[in-house]
Amino acid sequence: MASVTMNAPMTGRIIEINVAEGDSVTVGDMLVVIESMKMENEVFSQHEGTLSKLMVADDQNVSEGDPMLEITTD
Repeated sequence: MASVTMNAPMTGRIIEINVAEGDSVTVGDMLVVIESMKMENEVFSQHEGTLSKLMVADDQNVSEGDPMLEITTD
């Protein structure tokens, strides 16, 4: 098993989290929504596996490159 960390693709504020630790995720699942410059940007999974660590919270500010979550791949 390997772990993959997904980082914030842009600076903004987390306005929606659609997963919890222990959830199974597949490629294309919407994980979080980041509001940046008054636009909502959906972040989709690029990996299949289990969400092993959630590192953001609702209404949290993130900077581009900040770690958001970790997925353990099969």
